Amino acid sequence: MKKIVIVGAGSSGLITAAMMKNYWGDKVDISVYYDKSNKNIAVGESTTPIIRLLLSHLGMSTGDLFQELKTSATMKLGIHFKEWIPDTEYFHGFGQIYMDSYRNSSSLYSIPENKFKGGQNYGEPTYNIPDRPFEEYDYAFHIDTQEFSDLIFKKLENKVNFVDTRIKNVVSDGKNIISLVTEEDEIVTADLFVDCSGFSTILFKHLNPKWNDISDALPLDRAIAQQVPHKFMKLPAFTVAEATDNGWTWRIPIGDRYGTGYVYSSKFISDDEAREKYDAWLFKNLKVHLDTDRIIRYRPGYYDKYYIGNCLAVGLSSGFVEPLESTGLQVVIQQVQEFLTINSTLLNLDYNRKLLNASNTKLYVDIVDFICLHYNTNRTDSEFWKYMTDNKTEWVKQFDAKCRAEFLDSRSSFREKTFWGLDSWVQVCDGLKMFNNDSIQNFLESKNDRNIISLQAKEDDRYQKDEKSRIKWISHRKVLDSLTK
Repeated sequence: MKKIVIVGAGSSGLITAAMMKNYWGDKVDISVYYDKSNKNIAVGESTTPIIRLLLSHLGMSTGDLFQELKTSATMKLGIHFKEWIPDTEYFHGFGQIYMDSYRNSSSLYSIPENKFKGGQNYGEPTYNIPDRPFEEYDYAFHIDTQEFSDLIFKKLENKVNFVDTRIKNVVSDGKNIISLVTEEDEIVTADLFVDCSGFSTILFKHLNPKWNDISDALPLDRAIAQQVPHKFMKLPAFTVAEATDNGWTWRIPIGDRYGTGYVYSSKFISDDEAREKYDAWLFKNLKVHLDTDRIIRYRPGYYDKYYIGNCLAVGLSSGFVEPLESTGLQVVIQQVQEFLTINSTLLNLDYNRKLLNASNTKLYVDIVDFICLHYNTNRTDSEFWKYMTDNKTEWVKQFDAKCRAEFLDSRSSFREKTFWGLDSWVQVCDGLKMFNNDSIQNFLESKNDRNIISLQAKEDDRYQKDEKSRIKWISHRKVLDSLTK
């Protein structure tokens, strides 16, 4: 039996324990060492569809989740972006209908015809959800992170060992973790150590990992979060991400409240100024004032490797980009699932380690590129936005030129589909006004098979609209009320 020691019992630690125990069962003995007095960050309330993979590891259905959490979870079909270009808005939705990912986007036809409605994705914010079994469509959740963590903890209590203590010392040779020493002087050894201690990286820092700093491209490094009681007449099935003069705000509907937050860069605004700005936003939008002094500080970037020797760094211990696009829990789940798949024997082979580190780097690079793309607004109306416009990454500059001079099709943009589908990129680029009809037409005319491509795009657009028109919708509120009463 292999011994696995996880340090940290926040979202990352609990998710890691749940997935590893479900996968390996009695082949592993898992212990989670955590300090109960240490307050979790407890954000990450907006998720992506991969969260449902975690439910399968927990042996739960979507219905089970709502019955357990009651008003602490809602459905999410996408993100409503507001004011990223002043006085405009757009929607980035999850996949509404299934289509072969190697097909061109129907937007080759629909954008020039001014008929683009998200392609195969949900195309607009809605207060309804599809009236069909949960297994038959794509979605994620808005979720109370602390309540969800408590639920996972309860499900694991008789399956893994939880040890409430502090780690006093870490013994390492620089290549592996030899042992841990707790405040009770217990010496802890393991076949595999997993660092889920968050930004403090209690274990991983002893292995001298190389840090990739992305603050030049994404200087946002602070967040203030506040829960706001709210009585919903209609329950949104979407997150709102609204740009401000120095960053952006989130608004996440969860049962009887909004989870809200303000993300900003300390390079352009002080913490006191940020509190004032956020307080004004809260009062304007929700008629409440800021009532917390807590500021979440983070360092934007990621480690070059997340698996060194016998230690795996998961979630915040491996890096963090920023909250936009809700990738926090997605990274955790994807990191662990990749580890289970590639290192299933738990032999910790060098080949597997190299493969996993390469995969994790690509995961972070894809996220960084996609998040940077959202700031491609060409705004200059504040020092923050002027900086973002003047300091675009080379990839954003090249991708922007590609979109404005040509277009995106499945063959030329395969790399852009590794983490998000092609229509996700199209939705964001279209929302940021990166396309124009002349370049799309010239792009098509450059293709020898342009007639086939054009006809296929038109047929795909017709198919998508027909499939979407067959979907019946039901009140989001009504469905959740029926599940939680």
